[in-house]
Amino acid sequence: MALKPDGQRNGVRFQGTNGWIWVNRTTINSSDPEILDTPMVDPPVRLEVSDDHMRNFFDAVGTRKDPICPAEDGPRSATVGHLIVIALRTGRALRWDPSKEKFIGEGAREANAHLSRRMRKPYDYSFAG
Repeated sequence: MALKPDGQRNGVRFQGTNGWIWVNRTTINSSDPEILDTPMVDPPVRLEVSDDHMRNFFDAVGTRKDPICPAEDGPRSATVGHLIVIALRTGRALRWDPSKEKFIGEGAREANAHLSRRMRKPYDYSFAG
C-alpha cells in the first residue's frame, strides 16, 4: 500500500479541536508534537499495558478475572475498520453517529445499506418468531 502524501498508512487518525493524532501498531504522530507531550487532566487516564493479548486472555479465563479489555471493546474496536471499508466502498467522506450506530448526513442512505446484509438460512433469525 502506498503512503498517503502526509506519510500516513494503515492507522487511525483522530481529529479534534486542537489538532489530530494518528496511530497504528508501531507509530503515533500528531499535528503538533506538544499534544503528545501534554499530560492529560481531569483525571489522567492510565491504561494497562499488555504486550501479549492472547496470553492476557488465557490468564483471564484461568483466573476468572477480567482481561485487559472488556468484551464490549472488541465490537467497538472492529467498528472503526468496518466504517473505513464502507467509506472506501462508497467513495465518500462519511459521518458516523456512534449512539445510533448509523451514518448521518450526506451519503448516509447509501452507507447505511452496507451495515448489514440479508442472512441465509439456516443462519438467520427466523427461529426467533
